[in-house]
Amino acid sequence: MLEWLKEHHGKLLGILLVVVPLVMVASAPGNEVGQSTSEPVRMAGGAMGAVQSGGHATVARVGNLFGRLGSDAELARENEELQKEVDRLREEKTRLIGVLQENARLRELVGFQQAHPEFELAPARVVGRDVTPYFRVVKIRIETEAELEEGMAVVAADGVVGQIHRVYHGGADVVLSADPRSRIDAVSQRNRAPGVVEGLGDEANYRAKVAYVSERDELRVGDTMVTSGMGGVFPRELRIGTVVEVESRPGDLFQDVVLEPAVDFSRLEEIFVITNVN
Repeated sequence: MLEWLKEHHGKLLGILLVVVPLVMVASAPGNEVGQSTSEPVRMAGGAMGAVQSGGHATVARVGNLFGRLGSDAELARENEELQKEVDRLREEKTRLIGVLQENARLRELVGFQQAHPEFELAPARVVGRDVTPYFRVVKIRIETEAELEEGMAVVAADGVVGQIHRVYHGGADVVLSADPRSRIDAVSQRNRAPGVVEGLGDEANYRAKVAYVSERDELRVGDTMVTSGMGGVFPRELRIGTVVEVESRPGDLFQDVVLEPAVDFSRLEEIFVITNVN
């Protein structure tokens, strides 16, 4: 309706200006030539002029109003389309950031693989996490036809992740080095001081302890602990973590050593399973 009135407002004004005077003339008393126009007709004529002038202005204003309404509706439609485009671009940006981050992680894994050509590595992806507060387990999905076995070492680009605990079709459960059931033979990279990395099972973090570190062995905050190769599970010289606390008490045979893992388990997504250990 608004569009129709906007389109035909000129025609309506023309009809108004023609029909109203005719009605007024037809209804007025007849005048002879030279006879003065009656007062009602003069008044009607003046009123008609005002009506014509005012009517034209009113119709123009109505037309402008309809035009503005039409423009506002068009602007609303354009804003809606622009908002949809902004939302699409934001979603595309989010996907692109995810792809770039994944590519960076995969490049690190490729770098690890190239640095250790002696390993047979089966790539896998983390697909779940155990919700038990004190145990640290992740579920992985294997991405090749490699045969997995319990006890196999699991690593990431930054270092040791843990060991396969249970195998099922297409995947496995991995016990992290922060799990209290985990035991990994280790040595200090700096002075070869031996110890066994055991998970603390702390609900608030993924830290571990280095057990059986003799009071005669000098460990410092900042020392890196690596795999010793003993036990036949983990190859030698894989990073386990960094010493963050060392405490020695008089009379104790062993020091209390706390380790921050080399791998950020809270952000773990892609890993390798080592299917051979020489």
